[in-house]
Amino acid sequence: MKLIRQDQSIHVDKTNGTEVDYYLLDDAEIHYNKINPHTLQEWHRHRHISENIFVLKGELVYRYLDKTNKEQYLKLKQGDLLLVEKDIHTFENQTDEVVEFIVFRYLPSYKNQSEMIKNDKEIIER
Repeated sequence: MKLIRQDQSIHVDKTNGTEVDYYLLDDAEIHYNKINPHTLQEWHRHRHISENIFVLKGELVYRYLDKTNKEQYLKLKQGDLLLVEKDIHTFENQTDEVVEFIVFRYLPSYKNQSEMIKNDKEIIER
């Protein structure tokens, strides 16, 4: 077991209006993010990692460039999970409220391991 408390995370107040607590693991990163109202993050992409976004509170706009380089967007709401893939993208808060979300970043194996993950729980009688 390993516990990482919030005061052990790396806290960054970014100039783009986002606060992030970084929880760094050996094979992944988990970020707790707060993005201020009417804030647009910088455009970026990830060449190797998989980035997945889970919205905890509010409405987050995912902007991305499609295969023709045309800008598209999706509105994400509380409880939505977005698998970003390799898109050039950014996130925006168009509302008057702070949006909270978690980012899961890891290097994918490109193997479907869902059955192993679903069935990995062993019940122990005590």
